Amino acid sequence: MNFTKSAALFFCFVFILSCVENQKKDVVKGTHKNESIAQEVDNVVKQLDNSISSFNTIATIDHHRMAAKAGVYTPPSIATIFSDAKIDVVIVQENQLAALDLPFKVLCYTEADTINTKIAYTSSEFIQKRHQLDPNSLTDYKSIIDKVLADFPKEMISETDITTVNKGFGIVRIKSDFDYATTVQNLRDIVMSQGDTKWFADLDYQEEAANLDVEIMPTILLLFGGPAPGGKAMATSPKIGLDAFCQKLLIYENEDGEVWIAYNDIVAFAELYYQSSTKPQQMINQRLKLTFTKAITHQRTE
Repeated sequence: MNFTKSAALFFCFVFILSCVENQKKDVVKGTHKNESIAQEVDNVVKQLDNSISSFNTIATIDHHRMAAKAGVYTPPSIATIFSDAKIDVVIVQENQLAALDLPFKVLCYTEADTINTKIAYTSSEFIQKRHQLDPNSLTDYKSIIDKVLADFPKEMISETDITTVNKGFGIVRIKSDFDYATTVQNLRDIVMSQGDTKWFADLDYQEEAANLDVEIMPTILLLFGGPAPGGKAMATSPKIGLDAFCQKLLIYENEDGEVWIAYNDIVAFAELYYQSSTKPQQMINQRLKLTFTKAITHQRTE
């Protein structure tokens, strides 16, 4: 009788332990499910990092996690910006404005309504059409980006229909009232005076060229962004993180001694990728124009 009771107690104990373990597994599965999408994007980025290990990484921008810290949700999305000075200089020599689409940029992300990881990139065909470049000047650029993307399944690559892209597509240009150095400094100051803005990097193309014993006119790209407003703008259209977030602000002096700034029109890219734009995107467009104009023009009084 004692043996029977002991056996019953033993099997009961085993049964309880089994239930507890199954509950633990269910919790782990649930946690894994919630984190799996972001983890998938992280894994793709790690693979990308291995593919571009020989290049100079300028910035890695985790839109999803930065937005979360600012109390805003945007789908998992990480932008990786990397460069090859020799590639940059050849293209900028032909057209300074093309520096707006340099250096290489790849976005690993998921759309808001799917769990599929996608990869978006700035194609040589897009750059050629937008700036009317000689395709030969983009041969090396295309070769590198094609080689990087070849490491990923074709179904993962998010291609863009660029049939509507023409010269100057989505570029906002404003002429500065100041010299080049003053313009750069004024813009740095006003950008960093914004309480919700984070600085990522800058890329001085003239300095890159000088290191290769090549002369080009003063040209610099400033990279920055606002995690909260950017997160709201990307919430339903994360692919715009390829061109609109972080903000890419180009400052250059042309051969006539004029100083200009150029940046991407967020609404134009939202409509290119999603055929529509949102209120947050439209508001950031207006904010950028007002902020930059204030920094580089003499304030006139009536």
